Amino acid sequence: MRLFNPEWEAIREFEHTATVRDLLFDLEGRELPADHGHALFEELARHLPWLRETPEAGLHPVHGAPSGRNANLVINRRVKLVLRLPLARLADARVLEGKTIDPGAGPLVIGPAKEKPLTPFPTLYAHSVDMGSSDEAGFLQAARAELDEMGIPGGLIPGRHWEMHTPNGVIGGYSLMLHDISLAQSITVQERGVGRHRGYGCGIFIPHKSIKEVGGG
Repeated sequence: MRLFNPEWEAIREFEHTATVRDLLFDLEGRELPADHGHALFEELARHLPWLRETPEAGLHPVHGAPSGRNANLVINRRVKLVLRLPLARLADARVLEGKTIDPGAGPLVIGPAKEKPLTPFPTLYAHSVDMGSSDEAGFLQAARAELDEMGIPGGLIPGRHWEMHTPNGVIGGYSLMLHDISLAQSITVQERGVGRHRGYGCGIFIPHKSIKEVGGG
């Protein structure tokens, strides 16, 4: 018999209120450029043109081990391609299954997908946030202002600085930890994101269990 846990029951309740969900695809191939945000989005948009007109849609950064030979990441069985999408677009995105893309380091085959609901958590982390400022103070000020507009309090901890190359120039910012927020606020931040270039993997927040690791990116 499953024991009643008020905290987990509350989390499950908020999971069902979310209007977006993550769709995790298996990914087969050898390598992916470490600086892949723009190129990967463009490859996916070839098959899903509606991504460009769907502001709720986002692309999680792909995390792989450095190849040690060049500025690429190694793709292994644990590496996933993850899209954050409104519920109405989840089925449409499954046309990616079986498609081959090449973001710049060789072909990658997109495998089967599975859905994963957003998990509300009082501490959230985004690997890359772009607020249009390379200055840390300006970055934090802009992030705080955007969160205040959403009615989201809580503490902000910036982490490592990052840059991404695009045809229109270099964009950049910092990783960011947001802590001490409510479960409802956590869902809101994950649904809406923070900052610019959500399609390139920026401003996508995920639950994080510790505020000690933010500087490690």
